[in-house]
Amino acid sequence: MKFPLHVIIRKKTSSLLNGFLALFSKKSAHSTTLNKEKIQSIVIIRPNYRIGNLIFLTPLINELGKNLPHAKIDIIVGMKLAGAILEPMPNIEKVIDIPRKLLLQPLDMLRYIKQTRRKKYDVAINMSGGSTSAQIVTSLVKAKYKVSFYDKKLWTHFSHIQERGLKHYKHMGLESLEFLRFFDIDFPQKQPTLDIKLTQEEKEEANNDLTQLLKENRISSEKRVVAIFRNARFDKKISDAWWSEWLNALQKEDKDVVVIDILSPDIPTKLSDQVLEYSNKNLRVLGAFFKACDLYVSADTGPMHLAVASEAKVLALFNKTNMEVYGALGTRNKTIDIEKLSSQEVAAITLKQLHS
Repeated sequence: MKFPLHVIIRKKTSSLLNGFLALFSKKSAHSTTLNKEKIQSIVIIRPNYRIGNLIFLTPLINELGKNLPHAKIDIIVGMKLAGAILEPMPNIEKVIDIPRKLLLQPLDMLRYIKQTRRKKYDVAINMSGGSTSAQIVTSLVKAKYKVSFYDKKLWTHFSHIQERGLKHYKHMGLESLEFLRFFDIDFPQKQPTLDIKLTQEEKEEANNDLTQLLKENRISSEKRVVAIFRNARFDKKISDAWWSEWLNALQKEDKDVVVIDILSPDIPTKLSDQVLEYSNKNLRVLGAFFKACDLYVSADTGPMHLAVASEAKVLALFNKTNMEVYGALGTRNKTIDIEKLSSQEVAAITLKQLHS
């Protein structure tokens, strides 16, 4: 995947800064595992602004809930809207967000520092290795133990460090489970998936939204419904011209299929008059809406992983990124490479997935 110049510059600058600070950090022997029986409070540090990366924390959150039911978890994230996805999960106490322009807002920075240091945790988990922002936050947080996988650009003091070694899981959505090693917890026998633990109320709200949308457009509730999301980062985005061809081919093969275009601030208008439209700022209810539909279709993007974590049936359309690493998890979901497929061929695959 190709990144814009400003993203490349930011990543290079951060890498150079971490490398410089790491030269002056104290290198010493560290413990590797914790006594999980004594852990009552945990803070997970992932100051990231992408929906998918925050949803990728859910396998770890859920496994910690199973194995440390007495422990409450706070999470420090970058994106307030995305952080709201995680806060209602059963073992989450609080989600704290970092303002994106913190350095340009001194008062907000002081408020944030005070907030992060108000509580003392048993364990702080640095999920992002040598990330500058993650290490700054880890330094600010009060915790008896601070854990991280080894990175040559670590400069914050950690009480527990492990080498990454061989990954148990190839998919990035399951990478967070590697941190179970710090708690001496066995990896799940059955491969887990993403799961934000939707509430019954959220599911009912989404079902009501879908029912109302179909009713307003005089469409039978018996018809099959496909939700699509047309946005994606950088060159993963699929053009509207392609989506139009796909839609025409889909409706030519099955006139009874209803397509709902999911709108967002970046996609404010629907594809055409042939589709319905829906949006919701509450991302958990949006995920429940994906589940209420018969199929969700999009490129490799955060809402695709939200759909997976909401137990929706998913068809993921990949063109740049690695399907094994970023594809749609779950046995009933399907990920396909569309680079060498026509929109008509993808439409046929869509219908097959819809009716499977």
